[in-house]
Amino acid sequence: MKWFEISIKTVQEAEDAISNVLYDLGANGVVIEDDEIVKYPNSWDYIDENQFVKQNFAIVRAYFPESVNISELIFNIEERLKDVSQYLDIGEGRIEISEVDEKDWAEEWKKYYRPVEIGSIIIVPSWESYQATGEKIVVKLDPGMAFGTGTHESTALCLEAVQRYIKPGVDVIDIGTGSGILAIAAKKLGANRVVAVDIDDVAVKVARENAAMNNVDIEVKQNDLVFGIEEKFDIAIANIIADIIMKLAGEVKNVLKEGGLFISSGIIEDRLDDVLKSLKESFLDVIEIKKLNSWCLVVAKRK
Repeated sequence: MKWFEISIKTVQEAEDAISNVLYDLGANGVVIEDDEIVKYPNSWDYIDENQFVKQNFAIVRAYFPESVNISELIFNIEERLKDVSQYLDIGEGRIEISEVDEKDWAEEWKKYYRPVEIGSIIIVPSWESYQATGEKIVVKLDPGMAFGTGTHESTALCLEAVQRYIKPGVDVIDIGTGSGILAIAAKKLGANRVVAVDIDDVAVKVARENAAMNNVDIEVKQNDLVFGIEEKFDIAIANIIADIIMKLAGEVKNVLKEGGLFISSGIIEDRLDDVLKSLKESFLDVIEIKKLNSWCLVVAKRK
């Protein structure tokens, strides 16, 4: 199968925001190339720093199926980049298009993926063997083409938050579950019922496979945010993007029990005030804000 590779030349500060734009437009995978890989020896310990030429830009590569309307896609990317550039320097922002074989990218990234430890949770790629020590909780994961490996700041913030807030017996809904990482972690932390929803059928498939691999009983289904969901939960998690969280703010209280918590992440720092305003207007009390680099997590409580 052939794929369109969309490459965008940008700056490091904007690479995460552009990645989220591309995922939001239907990308089935995103790869980032920049100087940051030499700054994280735990994740990239076998790479020789000398092989990289220092550069003041980053390249974000996204992969879309050949069936996509490429002209419409490029137009939408250009429009979204204009929006991002209003609050964040995106550098050159040049877009290039090429075609690649699926095998050239779907497997290549695996050699860069190593176990990630966040608090008591260790995210381990499915193709590696790992022996946990002490009371560590191992989440085996094959992200496939779905977002959420634990290495992105927004996911790391969420994994820290679920360890603080999830207690045995609570009911949890993970909105926009991606790889299923947060739903699986919630179940392993003692949650009672865990429902994971995503609008993308690829994400639903990957999340189900990852849940089975971890031997956890979670309900994964295709759904547009919380539309049509009538059950009530103690905790709702949404690791998405600021615009979707703002849209969700007015609806999430309908699936929360009284005093229930809304854990939201994927919020670029420049959009934090917008998110806080939408939560306030939706009568949700913000009880925690946490930042990691340029990304933010917000925890709010239903009154």
